[in-house]
Amino acid sequence: MTKNTQERIDGRGHTVRELFTGRRYGLEHYQREYDWTRTHVGDLLHDLSERFLEQWRPDHDREDVAGYRPYFLGPFVTYPSPGVSYLVDGQQRFTTLLLLLIHLRHRLTDQEDHAGAAVLDNMICTVQYGVPTFTVHVDEREPALRALRAGRDFPVTELTPIAVRTICQRYRELVEDFPAELRGEALPFFVDWLLERVFLVEITARDRDHGWEIFESMNDRGARLTPLDLLKSFLLSRADKDHSALNAIWRRTMSQLAVTDDQAPGDFIKTVLAARYAPADAATAERISTAFHEWVRQNTEAVGLVRPRDYRVFIRETIRPLADRYRALVEACAAPAKGLEPLFYNAANGFTSFQLTLIMAAIGPTDSDTVFREKARLVAAFCDLLLARRMANYAALQSGDLARQVGALIEPLRAAQSLDAVRTLLSAEVSGLEHGFAGLETFGLRSDNRKQVRYLLSRMTAWVETQCGQPDLIADYLGFGPTGRPYEIEHIWADHFGPYAEEVGTPERFRVVRNRFGALLLLPKEINAAFRDDPYSLKAEHYRAQNLLARSLHPLCYERNPSFRRFMLRHGLADYFRAYPHTFGITSITERQRLYRALCERIWDPIRLGLAPAVEPQPTEPQTA
Repeated sequence: MTKNTQERIDGRGHTVRELFTGRRYGLEHYQREYDWTRTHVGDLLHDLSERFLEQWRPDHDREDVAGYRPYFLGPFVTYPSPGVSYLVDGQQRFTTLLLLLIHLRHRLTDQEDHAGAAVLDNMICTVQYGVPTFTVHVDEREPALRALRAGRDFPVTELTPIAVRTICQRYRELVEDFPAELRGEALPFFVDWLLERVFLVEITARDRDHGWEIFESMNDRGARLTPLDLLKSFLLSRADKDHSALNAIWRRTMSQLAVTDDQAPGDFIKTVLAARYAPADAATAERISTAFHEWVRQNTEAVGLVRPRDYRVFIRETIRPLADRYRALVEACAAPAKGLEPLFYNAANGFTSFQLTLIMAAIGPTDSDTVFREKARLVAAFCDLLLARRMANYAALQSGDLARQVGALIEPLRAAQSLDAVRTLLSAEVSGLEHGFAGLETFGLRSDNRKQVRYLLSRMTAWVETQCGQPDLIADYLGFGPTGRPYEIEHIWADHFGPYAEEVGTPERFRVVRNRFGALLLLPKEINAAFRDDPYSLKAEHYRAQNLLARSLHPLCYERNPSFRRFMLRHGLADYFRAYPHTFGITSITERQRLYRALCERIWDPIRLGLAPAVEPQPTEPQTA
């Protein structure tokens, strides 16, 4: 036999019955998880039922099915191993067919076609000593498949592997979506047609390496290989050993990330590459965003992947520990976490991806939990300070400008490995920022900054309360709290020009003054709607029952309120807070505006945030006698 003949790749057609009778299939480590969606499964059911129903008639005999037109379900790739054929490409279809066979077995049993059900059962699994082994065999899936075969639901928890969760969900949906036209008298005919007239073509690779080559060049029927799938296959193929253990680590890692969000595993990889290895330029960011697996292939040395051992270390000692850190950060973005609150604030401003990239640049896989959390807090606090100052100075939050500012910090943070180095770097950045909160002297509500005004009001309102020992309601104020109670910007002045005509002069000036920052509060929507048109003398009485910042307009807030008085003294605010019992005019708004600036300066005080440059000790002058 010539070498060219030996290198030929041939395909052989098989019926579903042939493929699921007397054979067992395993999955290679570089295979992606089972990830067909309801749409993919629904498309398959639709295609099969449509081809079958266009030929079946109620007056047909079962033997007539042999003359029905066949249906081609595509190619698949295997390579042989003793007692098992490894599926290199095609596991999505094989797993879905297995689920379909399980459901059809239950359908036939319900119609008391026990002989037909027994045929399917022998294709679904083989039973030895009372324990079934399924034709598509993956150890972690067996308990779930046994439950489905027995007609029971399988209990799914957060610890359930992602593929098992997906299989259980797809099976429930398959049962719901199974076409009504295939039930009843059509069912046994459809089963015959599925087993005998639906074909797949098997391409047999020589071995694992040959199978991996083919795997890279093929896609499954319904879902193309994702960059995450291809990156996994690349990393495992370059590691010269420990494939099973590395695959288990990878799958467990990505499954745990996917609990928070289906997109989280891919987002994590993109963030790690951008933060730790890639140059911080727009072109590279775009390449990583669209095809990070290709970027890794072409930049292995930049990632430190030179020898086979490097690939093992990358999965075990970089991806695994950083994934745990990333998940903690994502959770802190979703809800305030003690010590990591700035992450939530930035996420509320749509700054999630920027801050995660900077934090992942600053932290290391071997950082202790204490160091990790403090680095994360410092970076997030810097981002929060940057955003707050831009808001206060009417600087629009342009994503392009912010991306450039963030990009310039990635490589310095990457190089600043210690906690002290990170603190020093960020403190220098803060000292170089152009603006503080001087812009708040003239700040006010406009048509294009309502979100920013509400954010500043929310932060001030929550900070005053927590500093006085009250619960932190920032999530509620920002609209992400568990109560779902909506809050709105309240104008202290009612929208009536008449009462203020003498003081402001014109309707235009009235609108400007009414929208000044010091003339605004944050209140629950229903409260705001209830007395928005009341004069100030009545509103002040309503404010007594609201948050502490609103309550501070009323004289009773300052009586028998020791925690509030201590708060004012502790932060040097006693000269800024004052009550307005009867009237609230332009002078009152100006005074209140100064209070708000003072509050923001304390909330975002670089010293309080740990972002102030260290003060060098001054040499003492020698004393003279």
